[in-house]
Amino acid sequence: MDANQNYTDQLEQALLGKTERMDGHELKQLRDDYKLFQSAFQGIYNVLLRKGLIHEDPYKLELKISEVQTPPEGSFAESEKLDQMCIRLSQFESYLDFLNNYYQFSVDFLTLGRIKKLVGLTKYFSFTTFTENSSHLNTRYFAEIVAQIRKGSDPLSTGIINEGLLQLDKTSRKIFQALKDLGHLHRERHKLEMRRLASDSMKFDRDQVITHQDDVIRKIRQKFVEAAGDKPFYPELAVEILKEDYSSDGPSLRDEALEKLRVADSKDSGKAAEHNYKTTILEGIRTVIGVGFQLDDSIQKLNENQGILDSQDKSFITKIRKLLRDMMGKRPEDIIHEVDYMDPVSSERKNEAINFRSFATEVSKKAQTLIAMTSRNSTAYKRLEGASEDQIYKFLEKSIEDLQSYHRKLTALDEFFRATITDPEVRNRVRTIKTELGSIKNTIIKANQKRYEYIAFKDEQEQMKRLGIKES
Repeated sequence: MDANQNYTDQLEQALLGKTERMDGHELKQLRDDYKLFQSAFQGIYNVLLRKGLIHEDPYKLELKISEVQTPPEGSFAESEKLDQMCIRLSQFESYLDFLNNYYQFSVDFLTLGRIKKLVGLTKYFSFTTFTENSSHLNTRYFAEIVAQIRKGSDPLSTGIINEGLLQLDKTSRKIFQALKDLGHLHRERHKLEMRRLASDSMKFDRDQVITHQDDVIRKIRQKFVEAAGDKPFYPELAVEILKEDYSSDGPSLRDEALEKLRVADSKDSGKAAEHNYKTTILEGIRTVIGVGFQLDDSIQKLNENQGILDSQDKSFITKIRKLLRDMMGKRPEDIIHEVDYMDPVSSERKNEAINFRSFATEVSKKAQTLIAMTSRNSTAYKRLEGASEDQIYKFLEKSIEDLQSYHRKLTALDEFFRATITDPEVRNRVRTIKTELGSIKNTIIKANQKRYEYIAFKDEQEQMKRLGIKES
């Protein structure tokens, strides 16, 4: 067999093994890393919104995304700095969300073109060198905003920021390495195709390759285009093929290429799989924890609306009753609101009586519990992280159920206050929680995705056990 043909066959087998390995392991890890990357960014983003250092992008809903891109990178006037950074941070979050919800993490889908887009998005803010002195405009201004929290006196917010930046630094490095490995795989796949369709069937004199390389590449291009049609041709890859086939370093270059594609035997795979199951649930819980701020904001706004509603009842008897209760130190009367909502199961409108004070207290406590767990170094989160897999799953399941119930009741109360407060003098003061409801709904969806993913993992594991198959 021809030496070139033999190497091509070896390369093809190595690529098949590496592609299978990347689809089954590395790209799943890349997907998880991007979700962790988004979670860390959202933690910082939410703190900045809550502190009023940035504001929501008013045009966020008008951004139509069909492919991962990078937000604007051009310069702007100093007077536009805040508005521009708010837009860019919002768009960055939207593109990450699109990536994590609509991208396929497979070798065939993540082409060289898409790898380039992912690299551009990941380094849009340089989290590996995140300083106020950065030469990169977006990074420098983002760091300036974040510094206002880090130099402040709120230890919880500072902890969330510091931990988020540490996670973004660590995760972005892992992402860049994974994308680099994936890019190498695609380059070798293109080289294999160029060999199969063109160069392997063409014989060149070694001296000709050295002295007339451009002419040789032109001939390879011509034959490749004839066979491959509109597939792209990369001259730099043709140069690598010629070096592997005709240079004195050829044998070592071939060995190096095969070595980079070699799939190492994985050890302790059973422990790794068990760890991944637990990691999957914890990712769902991290998603739930991130919505604590939105729950707290929702209740604060609805409490303000309740105050406006109370002010509409100006009768003398009501005022006397309130005064007597205050003098006697009795707790405020229960406030029962009759609301209706759309049942997602039956798609019918249903009625429900909500004890507003009791509900507001419950949601507020839940919000504070989640906020306290935002930092991975907090006692509450460490305790949860150290719990058994079953206990963590039950916590995730109960949290999702709670959020579904809260979302239904919050939606109904939001509609109730906007419909009930009719006094034109105060109507414009009614606060809506549509933005918070959207965040809560998205959290439920993402947390459920992790729950279903975990269930699928466990079902597969149980089925393999029943069949007597050991995990590899």
